[in-house]
This record gives sequence, C-alpha cells and structure tokens, in this order.
Amino acid sequence: MKYKTLLVLSLASLLGATAAAAQPSYNYLGLEYTQGELLGEDFTGYGVEASIGLGQSLFLKGTASTSENDEDYFFQQWTGKPELMNYSAGLGVHAPLSEQADVVVGAKYIRSELDIGGSTVEADGFGIDAGIRAMLTDNVELEGMVNYIDGDDFEQEIGYRADARFYLTSAFSLSIGYFDGDEGDAAEGVIAGLRLNF
Repeated sequence: MKYKTLLVLSLASLLGATAAAAQPSYNYLGLEYTQGELLGEDFTGYGVEASIGLGQSLFLKGTASTSENDEDYFFQQWTGKPELMNYSAGLGVHAPLSEQADVVVGAKYIRSELDIGGSTVEADGFGIDAGIRAMLTDNVELEGMVNYIDGDDFEQEIGYRADARFYLTSAFSLSIGYFDGDEGDAAEGVIAGLRLNF
C-alpha cells in the first residue's frame, strides 16, 4: 500500500511541474501483453482495446482479453489449465485538471468466462474506473487508475493500475504498466502494450 500511495503522490508532484505538452488522446486502438498471477498461479495473456472520443469530454471504450494459467489448476470439481476471457464496454468522461492532465471517470459492463477442464463458468457485472492521465511531455504520458468491480456474479473488488506510455511519434506509442486486483486470488502482474492514436 505504501508503494501505491507513493505512486499517487509522485504523479501529483509531476503534474505541477509539467512543461507545455499535448493533451491525452481518447481516439485509439491498442494491443497488450500481460504476465503475472491469476488464481494464485502464473499466467500470460493478450488483449485489445479501443476508444472513440465523443465531443469534448465523452468517450466510448471497449476491451477484450484472454489469459491462461501456465499450469493445471484445481477449481471446485474441475481440473485443467484455466483460460479466462474478459470483455468490457462502457462510457467515460474526462475533464481537464491542467493543460496537460485530465481527470477520467468511466462506467462499464463486464463479462467474464472461465474455461477449465472443458467446463465454462460465466459472470456478468459492472465496473467503475477513476484516475488521471497526464502528458509530462509530448513524448511521455503517465496514467493511474483505480478500478471498482461489483455485480450479482462478482464480489466487490477494488484494483489498481499504473502505466507509463512513450510516444515514438504523435500517433504511435509503447507502454509498460503494473496492475493489482488487491483481493484474494485476483490477477496481478505487468503489462506491455502498443497503441495507435487516430
């Protein structure tokens, strides 16, 4: 928890020291590779994301990802190598915190499918994301988000995610990040991604 608090304080101090830089874009397509722990076991995953800006402050965002444990896992009456597929679609709003930084809040519908031992367990719920996106320079962006998940098929859970994005051009960027579900066997790990703004 100390590291998360330090991250937030560091981001806040950087916001006050940024030079003139571009604003974050909400029109993009992205690919991600993840590696970490899922259900207490090592896993790897891949995902895609898309965002489309609507007017001055709204955006639509959708994601799809698949993750697979590296080893067989026993879950209730099933045994096998779990594969988790997650989908989300939602609407977000952003407001300027400074000339280079935005406060971002979004609500989304979430669907998860866990396939293990030839059987599939499905779950539906909703999520709320809130955080900050800040362009430190024209080539460097920091993004920090708090994620809340709930619903009939999900237990209440709060997670965290932080990303550093490096723009090779104004349209193309690479990123590295960390995420933590922060509860029980929720997923946690590192993320590498690439994004194309349009």
